[in-house]
Parts: sequence; C-alpha cells; structure tokens
Amino acid sequence: MLWIKSGHFLWQTGKFMNTLIKSEKPDNWPDTPLGSLPVQLANQFAGRIAVCCGPDQITYLELADKSCRFANYLHQAGVRKGDNVLLQLPNSIGFLVALFALFRLGARPVLAMPTQGENDLKTLCQTALPRMWLYPDHYLAHDFKPLATRIAECLPDLQQVVVYQANDPDCTLRTFCQCSPLNQLDEPKVDAEDTALLLLSGGSTGTPKLIPRTHADYLYNASIMAEICRINSDTVYLATLSAAHNFTLSCPGILGVLLSGGKIVMARTPSCDEIFPLIEQHRVTMTSLVPPLLAVWLDCCAWDKSDLSSLKLLQVGGARLESTLAARVQPELGCQLQQVFGMAEGLICCTRLDDPPEVIIHTQGRPASQWDRLRIVNTENHEVGIGETGELLTQGPYTITGYYRAPQQNLTSFTKMGEYRSGDLVRLTEEGNVIVEGRIKELINRAGEKVSCAELEECIAQHPDIENCVVVGVKDSDLVERICVCLSEHHRISLVELRVFLQQQGMSNFKLPDQLLPVTNWPVTPVGKIDRRQLAVMAQYQTTNDDQRFEPPSSSHDEVIPLQASPLDVTCNFLTIHQEKCIAYEKDACWYIGFDALAEIHLYKDHCELLMDGKCKHFTHQHDYLHSIQQALSALPFSRWRALGVGDFELSYLFHDLPTRVPAERPLLQLLIPRFELMLTEGKAHLQVTNSTDLILLRQQLMAADHIYMPVELEPGRHLEVREKLSNDDSESYKQKVKEAIKDIQRGYYKKVILSRRICLDESLDLVASYHFGRRHNTPARSFLVNFNQHQFMGFSPETIVESTPQRVISTQPLAGTRALTKNEQENIRLREELISDTKEIAEHAISVKLAFEELLQVCSPDSVSVHKFMHVLPRGTVQHLASQLQGTLAEGRNCWDALKALFPAVTASGIPKRAALEAIAARETEPRGAYSGTVLMLDSDGALDAALVLRSLYRLDNGFALQAGAGIVEQSHPMRECMETQEKLQSIGLYLIRER
Repeated sequence: MLWIKSGHFLWQTGKFMNTLIKSEKPDNWPDTPLGSLPVQLANQFAGRIAVCCGPDQITYLELADKSCRFANYLHQAGVRKGDNVLLQLPNSIGFLVALFALFRLGARPVLAMPTQGENDLKTLCQTALPRMWLYPDHYLAHDFKPLATRIAECLPDLQQVVVYQANDPDCTLRTFCQCSPLNQLDEPKVDAEDTALLLLSGGSTGTPKLIPRTHADYLYNASIMAEICRINSDTVYLATLSAAHNFTLSCPGILGVLLSGGKIVMARTPSCDEIFPLIEQHRVTMTSLVPPLLAVWLDCCAWDKSDLSSLKLLQVGGARLESTLAARVQPELGCQLQQVFGMAEGLICCTRLDDPPEVIIHTQGRPASQWDRLRIVNTENHEVGIGETGELLTQGPYTITGYYRAPQQNLTSFTKMGEYRSGDLVRLTEEGNVIVEGRIKELINRAGEKVSCAELEECIAQHPDIENCVVVGVKDSDLVERICVCLSEHHRISLVELRVFLQQQGMSNFKLPDQLLPVTNWPVTPVGKIDRRQLAVMAQYQTTNDDQRFEPPSSSHDEVIPLQASPLDVTCNFLTIHQEKCIAYEKDACWYIGFDALAEIHLYKDHCELLMDGKCKHFTHQHDYLHSIQQALSALPFSRWRALGVGDFELSYLFHDLPTRVPAERPLLQLLIPRFELMLTEGKAHLQVTNSTDLILLRQQLMAADHIYMPVELEPGRHLEVREKLSNDDSESYKQKVKEAIKDIQRGYYKKVILSRRICLDESLDLVASYHFGRRHNTPARSFLVNFNQHQFMGFSPETIVESTPQRVISTQPLAGTRALTKNEQENIRLREELISDTKEIAEHAISVKLAFEELLQVCSPDSVSVHKFMHVLPRGTVQHLASQLQGTLAEGRNCWDALKALFPAVTASGIPKRAALEAIAARETEPRGAYSGTVLMLDSDGALDAALVLRSLYRLDNGFALQAGAGIVEQSHPMRECMETQEKLQSIGLYLIRER
C-alpha cells in the first residue's frame, strides 16, 4: 500500500481514506457569516480603500455603510432570509455592495455572468425560483431591455430591479443607497452553516446547475487561498475576469484580499488596452486569467509601454495551461506564475509560490487544504496508480455533496460515499501534484467556459432543416477547445446562419459554434456508436493620425471656387470624361484628383524610369531601389509637387529580397505627377496647375462636371445573382488551399498567411457608376478610382498601410478580426459584441499589431513608437473590423519610403512572418495579385505620404472584370469560415456592381 504525503494532504493508492466524519472541521473553520464581514473589516481597516472601479472608489467604512443601506432597500422591497435573488451585474462597486447586502439579509445571491443568455437565465429561474432579478439596462453593447420584457412575460412574479446606465454609468448603486441603514430589528440571525450563495456550473447537461456554498465553506475557501498566496494589506487585486466567477471571487480573489485589508480594482473588460493602464495606475500586485487571455497578454506586452513592474503574482486557471505558455510568464511579464485548478463545487489545487519552476510550469499543483482528499479512478471505478490517468473524485470540508434542487443529477455527480465526480481526467506525480489531461464528460472547455455538447445538439436539432448533428470539441491554441458542429454533408446551412439561429433560440454567445464540419461517412466505434474522437480529428484537419489633409503644393496658378454638387458627384462626372491617366483618391472627405501627366516614374526590378516631355531617364540600382526612386523624384524640374500612384503587391518581393519572385517585365510601382490637380470638399474646389492656360481649361471642365451624378440602381434580382456567384465560385479550391496552408502552419513554416480567391466576371461593367453606387453604401478609410496605364480599378480601402506627415510622424492602421455588418442595427450590435469578446479574433488582431509595432521600430526612434488606438471597432461596408492605430517619429536618416518598405505589404494582406507568408502566397495563388493588396498612394514633396491598402476593389482585366478577397489563415482556422469571410468582404463591393448602359 502506497502513501504519498504532499504538503497538506494525504493520498492513498490502495484505499480511499474515509476517516473524515461529517461533523469534523478544520481548526480554522470560520464561524462568521459573510454578511457580517463589511462591519468587521470596517472596524479593522476603516479609511483604507477597499474597491476602485473607473473614477469611483470606496473605503472599507463606506462599503459597510452602502451594503447596509442597500440591504434596507432590499428588505423594504420584500427580500427576506432564504430568498434567492438573481444577481447579474458587471464588475463594479455595485456588485460587491449588492453581494454583501444579500449576505446580510440571509438571502442567497444567484451569481449570473453579465453575458448569460436568455435560455440560461430561464433555466436558472426555473430551478432557483428567485424573488428578484438585479441587472443593468446596458452592459457594453448588450441591451437588457428586450430580454427583460421576454423574461417578464414568462416569469411575471419575478421582481426586476434595474440599474440605469444614464443615472449610474459605473454601477455604484448610489441611487439605491440613499435610504437609511438596515434597522437592527430587521436583521435576521444568519448561521455560518447556512447556504450563502448559489454559483453556476455548466456541467455535462449544459444547463446551469446551481452550487450551494455555505458562509463558512466559502469563507474558508477564500482564507486558505489567501494564506497560500501570501495576501496582505498591501495586496492590490485586479478583477480581470467576471466577479461572478468563483475563480475571481474567492480563490482567493476579491473575498480573500478584502479579508486582509487589501484593495480591489474592478475591470470592465479583460482587454489589454484597459487592463495594462489599470495595472500601472493602481500598482496592481495580483490578478487572475484564463489561458487564452494569457496568450493575448504576452503578445501585447511586447509593444505596450505600460509599467507592469508592480505585478507580483499572476494566477492562471479555468483550463489547462500549456507548458510553453507557462514558461513565458516570468521572463516576459516579470511576475510569479501560479497555476490554479479548481471547481466552483469546491476543491482548489494550485502551485505554491516556493515550488520549483518545473512544478509551476508543468503541473496544476496540489490541494489547498490538508482536509482535501482525492481519488483517481478508471472507467471501472477502480483506483489507478501514480502517473496513471483517471477521473478525479474529491471530498472535503468546502466541497459540496449535492447540487441545489437537482436530485437526479446528484445520483450521477456524487458517489455513495459523498465524493464529487469532477469529470476531469488527471494524473498525480510522485510528489503529489495534479496534472490535468482533459475531460471525461462530453463538455467543451472554450476559453475557460464549459459548454455541453448535449445541450447544443438538442438546440440545433430544433432547426427545421437539420435532422441530427454531433457537437465535438477540437483542440485550439487560442480557445483551448473550439466548438465544432458536425452535420451530414447534404445539409445546406452556413456557420453564420446556424449561429444566428442559435442566438434566436436564446443561446449564450460563448456557446455558439466556431466550426462547421460536413461529414460524408460517419466514423463509428467498434460497438457502432459515432466516434466523437475521430470527428474531432477530422475537424482538426479540416482547418487548423489625425492629420486631416495634405497641403497642396505651391504653384504659380491655383484657384478656389465654390462647388454646387457633392464632391462624390463631381468626381464621378469628371472621371466619366477623363478616362486616361487619371487617379482619384478620397481621404477624410476630400477627393484628390490628378489627371494628364507632367511626369511619370516607374520602378522595375532592376531600374527606375523618369518619363517626362517625351524622354525617358534611367536610374539603375542593384538593391538600393529606394535611392533610385528618390533620384528620379529629385530630377523633377519643380521644387513642389504632388504624386499619385499605384504599387503592385509584387513590390513586396523586391522589398523582402525574393528576387526570383519579382517580375522583370512590368513596373512594380508607378507614380503620376499630374498636369491638372483638383481637391474637392463640400462646397469648395481647389484647382492647381502650372500655367494660366491650363487653369482656364480646368475651370471650364470643373464647371461642366459640377452637377448631380445621375445615380443608377441595381436591376431586380441582381443581389441574389451576385451573392450566389460570390459564394460558389472558386470556393472549393480556396478551401483546399486553406487546408494546405494550415498544414504548413502546423509544420512551423509560418504562423499566419492571407490567401485570396479571385472571382472573374465575364460581363461589361461601368467602373465609375459602380464606384458611385458602392461609395454611397460603404464607409471606407480611403476610396479610389484609377485609370493609369495598365491599371483600371476602383475600390474602398478599409485601412492605410502608412501615413507620414511633413513633421516625420508615421502612423499605420492594421485591421484584423472581422464580423459581418448587416442592415439590422440590433444584429450589428450583437456581432460587434461578439467580435470584441472573441478570443481568437482578439489574439489574431494582437499579433498583427505586435508585428506593425516591430516594423515601426525599424525606421522610427524607439521611444516614439506607441499604440494610440487599440482594438476599436470600425465599420467598413458589409463588414466590421477590429482596428488599431500605431504611431512613431522617423529616425534620423530615414524618410517616408523607408516607412513604406518596412510596413509593405500590410500584415493584414500578407502574413506572419512576412517573408515566409509571401513565399506561401506565391506558391498557393496561381495568378499575380497586381494591384490587389498593393497600394494606391499620394505623395508630396514635403515628405507627406498616404498609402491605402487596395482591398474591396473591382479590377478590369484583359478579358473582363474581377473581384478578389482574402482571409487570414492561422492554425485554428476553419476553411469554411475563412471562405465565408472572403464572401462577406467581397459583398462590400460585389453587391454594388453596375452594368454598362
């Protein structure tokens, strides 16, 4: 018989130690109810700051006072001891005020996440039968009012208490706390062994089960973890995750820190642009994360300049933490890592602060209490040996022995001996540390949230076009596991359509599928059941500045005249007439038009040409092509000039030293120094030429174009025709390319690549009319209409590659992370909320920003490089993107061409690392991209440069027209979803194509 002593607990391989008598308790077992804590802590810590949230903060004394006053408000509203109250507030001072007020009354808060969906809430209410529901009218982009109306219809007796954002934007409950404190006569006697609160557990059924925790066991839970984490009055704890999570609330979390007189800082979201400044501002010493967020933090800290030096302890739990990620914490964040493995049902395992690095990195530690007892069993319920994997059974003083009002569930979740069946597959090391291997139940661990396969399957089966499906979890580097729905191949439904259907059924956002797998032949086990493990394998292989304008160059002949029609109308009228050597470029509601050539500059693989006055001057170069461009520009016979131009995507092969990929026969970059220049803004036109004759001519042409452009609408049925073509053309070939790219990524060839699909259109289209119609329905960062040498195209750019001011300030705006933009505003708000909370999209965006940051460091003074706007949402036509803006000042000896070289091609149109991604693009795509994902740019003699990324465009080819769009492929990509993303992007231009009249 083998005994293992591991710090605080005993584990026996042969026989479970059932020596704990139910009435026995640890010596330090609390006898105080949680509701009395605020007063006790106020007596001890009085004027110390207890909680901060946004601009608000309260002391321990104020926390006691407010919770007492809110308890009186609740009492007057009819809340009594033993009542259940659904508490659904975001991280805020008000959350803690309400929590302690309910504790004081002996009422039981039912802790719901702010993002909990309608189905979950209804299930909670059916089980808990709450007297009251406390919620905000808004949370981020989520409007609770429609949900509240539907809840009221099915639960008319549920009392609703709403915190209105207009009156209380930071959810402090100030308006509710203006009443007098709770009368001592109204305060019930609450025993420490009474049920204090009801926590949520997703469980194998998917419907939230309720976990009854007593005042004593929950306080013990927080106390022992506070001791392990060495919490004291100097601790500043940042609540990064939802305070309704057991991890955040009591491991040791908020309660453990308050017990020691420390300070709590509440964060509304876990995004780095909010969290990192909070760490610096409040000198945060400790916080808790789930693994997917840790990955994002590690990427962001590489370029974020916030001072994180105060952070001493970082807890990571909620899912298995890969050792490679764990090993990066101390070197990159400079703080101690603590792995935490626990469950709201009770047991907490964690590494200790003095554990050796190999234990901290490779294990999830050992139980927090010496009274915790573990048993590891196989499928026959026999105990396994050291190092062998089995299901974890546990029992202890703070682990529950049954769910709330769930007798049937309790029969399967607890043994006859009272042990809790965790459903976790674990093994023990010789030293007694736990290593988590996965789940035994059919649960998916998506970014720390447990999602039931059975619940999803049942809901999907309600779709009228779906007979049956199988839901599996697929290993995912960003989410831990992603949700994959497997359907018979004959089902014709898209992932987007399925997600919309599920949301209409009230499904929570975190339970929505990430992948759709069509299955031709279902794999089965030897006993004839569908083989879920094989489906997961199949799914794995299916995937894996604010400078508003450019000042016009000085000229001896310029003029400003009033404009009657809109700049867009005048531009389109003008370009209908002037169809050769003409470029129109829109920036910040100003249209710059240049036509006829005073000079042209063409950059080839091995030389640069200046064409002017019928002559061609050559500037040869070996590798110094930037110098040859500068030589050609310096040879212009004017001191001030403006150039408009086009750079092909293949210019990147020159910039990244891939000579065999560079075409020798055609120019990679072409600049037009125009004879005629116009700048059109609302009500005004600025004309600029080099002589008086041209000024008269330009004025006449402008006056002829100054009228309404007759709009052309689409023919009936045109939308449907285009959508079908965008959906089907080249889709299967594209998905195959995505699969191949994912395999390359898995082999380590690169991390990300943007592969595109081209849709050829064998019909005659009107570029100008399509531009006019499309511009009225798009919100681009830049737009352009080009007819210059071999280039004829128009488009609506979602982002700039580089912007440079005469003051040598450089900025770039990477976009990565996409959701559709529809005509339904409520749907757009929902998709926006989904976008900003999707860990995969956030991670993909963060690595793009990180690369852009590193590229700016190549050409800028290091201290000047910063992120000005991080991860905000920008609408762009039929899609919305996560966007960031980075800025820096050019280093001495550098110019705007150096900046373009460093940032071109855009990371969002090439990949990471760029050189390897460029090789992959050349290998996977059969045709040169040309202008697609290249640049249309505007350049001034004073060093100002504005270079737009060419996307969302219509191109005229020798044999017709084409559209082209790509998607960012990473290891966790799904070919079907990436193909769908290209379709969403193509629609921002494809739905507005006008045939020639």
